Amino acid sequence: MIMKKTMSQIHPLTESDLMTNVTVVRMKLDVSEQEKLSQLGLHLGGTIRVLQRALNEPLLLAIGDARIGVNYETAQKIFVY
Repeated sequence: MIMKKTMSQIHPLTESDLMTNVTVVRMKLDVSEQEKLSQLGLHLGGTIRVLQRALNEPLLLAIGDARIGVNYETAQKIFVY
């Protein structure tokens, strides 16, 4: 039986639906990588939207009016709901 995901379930960014706002709740990244992403607007508690994704390809994210790319391996370590 396949269960449908709800907004309250925490999941990796790579599993987010396209064009849906999600909130960053955890980053399993080293401090320097988190700082780099934070400078680009991607931080805990932030709202982001996945614009484009494909298996093992970089994700295109919308953060406010900005657009950034995040590699797939990094996106797997960013958890959202």
